[in-house]
Amino acid sequence: MFRETPQAFIYALLVHLVLVAFLAVSLDWTPKPQLQAADKPVIEAVALDEAQVRAEMEKLQAVEEREQQAAEARLREAEEKRRQAEAARQAEQQRLEKLKQEQAAEAERQAELKRQQEALVRKREQEQKRLAEIEAKRQAEEEARRKAEAEAKRKAEEEARRKAEAEAKRQAEEEARRKAEAEAKRKAEEEARRKAEEEARRKAEQALQQQLEAERQALAAAEAERVVSRYVAAIQQKVERNWIQPPGSRQGLTCTVRVGLIPGGEVTRVSIVKGSGDAAFDRSVEAAVWRSSPLPLPPDNQYFDRFRDLTFRFSPE
Repeated sequence: MFRETPQAFIYALLVHLVLVAFLAVSLDWTPKPQLQAADKPVIEAVALDEAQVRAEMEKLQAVEEREQQAAEARLREAEEKRRQAEAARQAEQQRLEKLKQEQAAEAERQAELKRQQEALVRKREQEQKRLAEIEAKRQAEEEARRKAEAEAKRKAEEEARRKAEAEAKRQAEEEARRKAEAEAKRKAEEEARRKAEEEARRKAEQALQQQLEAERQALAAAEAERVVSRYVAAIQQKVERNWIQPPGSRQGLTCTVRVGLIPGGEVTRVSIVKGSGDAAFDRSVEAAVWRSSPLPLPPDNQYFDRFRDLTFRFSPE
């Protein structure tokens, strides 16, 4: 109790100390003579002082009890406020945590799209690098082959000079023929390799472009479906807000409505594709569609073809 209401305890202790001091001062500690009949008023005065002291003590005790009750009430009120503040803090923390999770999910989705695009770019760069390496290797092999042929030619010429002039003439003619055939063969092989490499590079680039286009179209289709779904829901909500339930129609009725629209959301025609079985209900739905014109449409006209001839299910419940 002292820990919970230290001020009330100190106050009560001081009150008791004052009462004790008052009693000590009020009492007469000197020996009293034998009381005679004339002394009776003194006894009554002492009795009166003791009654006043008890009354004062009772009053102080009541004050002490009220102070203690008030202190306990303040403690309960403070505890209740602390509990409410803690509940509000936890609710706010949960809301912030949910918002943080949603933002993290959206950031992860954007990061995944970015990673996919970067992977495609890296794949294309790697393919271009591989083709460049193939071309460099081909040129190096061609250079080595030319050097080898030049060295062979030089040795053949030295050998030819050591032979007789007649043999030298024959060998010169033979060498010229061989060189011509080798050059023709080399050019034919080089042309065949060049065409094969160009064809391989063309097919690789074509495949990469087709893959990029397919992924772009898939992303665009998903985005279009999301936009169309959102605005179809908005159209249904607006029609439901403008719908007036006909008297006597039963609950749970539904029907399928086809609506013709022009750019801007103006309604050009309304028809019931699948009725509810209640003609008054179906007419009320048609009237609600006309009253809702213009209907909400996406600001981007690229999606308008999806809304030109719109069909949706009307179910007010």
